[in-house]
Amino acid sequence: MATIDELKEQTTPTTPLFLINCVLSSGSTESWGTHAATFSGTSYAARLLKHTLFQLTTSSTDGLDGAAQISLTLANADSHFSEIERETGFKGAQVTIQFLFYDFVANAAASEARVVFRGICNSPDEITESTFRVTVMNRLNLQRIILPDTRIERSCPWSFPSSPAQRLIALTGGTKGAYSSLYKCGYSPDQTGGVGNMNSGTPFTNCDFTRTDCVARGMFSTDASSNVTARFGGIEFVPAQILVRGYGERGTQLSPLFDNLALYNDFVPLVYGTAWYMPPIVFSRNDGNLTRMEVLLGMGEISGILQVLVNDIAIPAAQNGTNMTATGWYSLISAGTRNGGFDPNFTDSSGNPL
Repeated sequence: MATIDELKEQTTPTTPLFLINCVLSSGSTESWGTHAATFSGTSYAARLLKHTLFQLTTSSTDGLDGAAQISLTLANADSHFSEIERETGFKGAQVTIQFLFYDFVANAAASEARVVFRGICNSPDEITESTFRVTVMNRLNLQRIILPDTRIERSCPWSFPSSPAQRLIALTGGTKGAYSSLYKCGYSPDQTGGVGNMNSGTPFTNCDFTRTDCVARGMFSTDASSNVTARFGGIEFVPAQILVRGYGERGTQLSPLFDNLALYNDFVPLVYGTAWYMPPIVFSRNDGNLTRMEVLLGMGEISGILQVLVNDIAIPAAQNGTNMTATGWYSLISAGTRNGGFDPNFTDSSGNPL
């Protein structure tokens, strides 16, 4: 068998091939390649559509003589990788990439295999109907994960518990406490002190992460026992059009609709300590006289808001029971909920929620 160094000097060598072994956090292994092949008793599916393995750097800022990270674009027309991301997740998976020359006529390797990259997966960067793009960090890189780790999306980003053991972790957090991937959802109707709705006497075992399913499971605002939940993490609301009349106008007109100004797949802010920052606007509507908007403050526990500026003008905090039609801001951070809540009783003089 010829070596890689010998074959690469030939005018017409056999097919160069990248083979990827991905060990997920659950212990299961996925095997992919640029072509379908069998090597050392392992079958590799033809899933790799695009990669950045050849984008190497010299004297990089992080001290690596090679790729600090690579991007892999995988074929996902059958939602194979989407299902893996929902069930297990790619974050923390260990990836090993080998290079070799392969003879597809003889259906056998034409050279030895050489490991060209080892790294750790982050959460997927992009999921479409046909592709799945994920970034893999070099294992020698000191920055192993991407922060913040939650993105703005229409569907709920939290993991749904499907078994009694997982629902117990969703209630208590288990050994990881509030940092458990199931704790943010919290669906646990069959556990003592748990929340959520049953499905004809038995717990739900799956969720499609939409508002409709969240309401059915009692995790959108309150459950059947009137427990406050408010766990839905998606951002999808677009207000309905209403008839408005601006100051000095005689007739009425439909209010314009504003899409979310925050772009989907943007990161949810992560703020430490006390700081000034510009949170993304996720809701905005003008009624002809006033503009109401909602901003996404960030992930994690937030003790409070000290000041709000809009166009360099300080906005006073709203007072419950006081006419705040002209101006005022109100925090949706609610005591007793993990992800913030919405108080429908806090309204202006016209009954509109603030």
